[in-house]
Amino acid sequence: MRIHLSMRLTVTVSFFLILFFIAFLTGQRGIPVEDGGEFLTVARLGGINHPPGLPLLSLSSRLSWILFGSEGLRVLFACAAASALVLITKKYSVSVLFFLTGILLLPSVAGRLLIWDAYGILVLIYAVAYFRKPAFNLEAGYLLGLALAVHPQGIFLLVLFRWKEFSPLRFLAGLLLGCSLYLALPIYSASGAIVDWGSTGTVGNFIRQVTAGGYREVYGGRMWGISFDVLQRHLGALWRILWPVLLLPAIIGAVRLFGTKRKLLIKLEILLIADLLFVVYINPMAAGTTQTAILSLFVILVFATAGIAVICNWRRKAGIFVSGAVLAAGVLSWDPLPDQEERVIEYFAPAPQESVFFLSDNDVLYGGWVLKYVEDRRPDIVLLSTGNFSGWFEDMAVWFNPDVDLSKGVLDVGDFSMSREELADRLMNAAIQDNPNRPFFTDF
Repeated sequence: MRIHLSMRLTVTVSFFLILFFIAFLTGQRGIPVEDGGEFLTVARLGGINHPPGLPLLSLSSRLSWILFGSEGLRVLFACAAASALVLITKKYSVSVLFFLTGILLLPSVAGRLLIWDAYGILVLIYAVAYFRKPAFNLEAGYLLGLALAVHPQGIFLLVLFRWKEFSPLRFLAGLLLGCSLYLALPIYSASGAIVDWGSTGTVGNFIRQVTAGGYREVYGGRMWGISFDVLQRHLGALWRILWPVLLLPAIIGAVRLFGTKRKLLIKLEILLIADLLFVVYINPMAAGTTQTAILSLFVILVFATAGIAVICNWRRKAGIFVSGAVLAAGVLSWDPLPDQEERVIEYFAPAPQESVFFLSDNDVLYGGWVLKYVEDRRPDIVLLSTGNFSGWFEDMAVWFNPDVDLSKGVLDVGDFSMSREELADRLMNAAIQDNPNRPFFTDF
């Protein structure tokens, strides 16, 4: 028995190390797009991420930098991806290893697991819950709290828990323990964190942050509607994950679960529906991108790994063939995660010293953050947003460039009855007038 456990542990560790090595080599390089530059800046400077704060990811990112420097986030997300795949897999063999390697290389999978955002870590927590199958006790509550400290979609982790041995007090205690990571937000604010996203030192600001109040104000008009276009883009994203090589093993795995673990199949179907509803009603803006279909990806991975196990048990040659097809598809279709380093450098290179930028493109803005705050290549420039005139954002700019004057606020140029666009124009004009010796640029 001990020999059997020792061998299984050795195989499991070997699987993890191989997958980690592959994920690390194929992970993000250079300057990422979307929110990746923000996460890298938080890793370098400390602080919190955009609403609702994502404290577990913020703290993990900072720790990764402390331990591994500029390679920290690549290590963190490679570790999360490899761990998730190992936990989801029930049986190990050479064919399964080829299968998992191919999955990790598929662009639709790598773009979700290895991108520097909340999703890879969230999938890992779902994989832990799937592996552990906790009842509603201290462990389940703690896992749910950790999931919520990564992303709001962590709430659906409830689906994977067992209802036996229900212990409300222990579950609540675990939930509070996991969610206590949100105390990092006011602590960071009180300690003067540079990347603060709203100064959560007051109760009102804290509630606004964790409930993503700013997002609702900006995108509220696009939420809670039913759009065929959004639905089509979401289903298209699922198809890109499945086709061409994961469709067959996923179908076989789902059929197998229907015959052997029907309760689990129902839970996974609920996750698919919950993911669809979240995209359609809460996050339609990102439908069809690698920032959505995260829970669906987790379900597909569970189905596919169950399917390859069935195929390998049925016919060894069939298992080798399917695994080889997935590996070949992964190798042939592999595409590096987007690196906008060349674009960002070209964008800021012509600007004279002491330039100030008002940017509406978050790719360029956060790419500039990496250039300035992470790599110290343009410490002279001042980076501001056309859509964010919060005090913390301007404090961050002034911290690194104390001679720039951004003292004018909303009440100095108008009032809150004005539209966001008019206030933004007035605040930008005020900054230009108060800094006559600095050249100003915008991307619109």
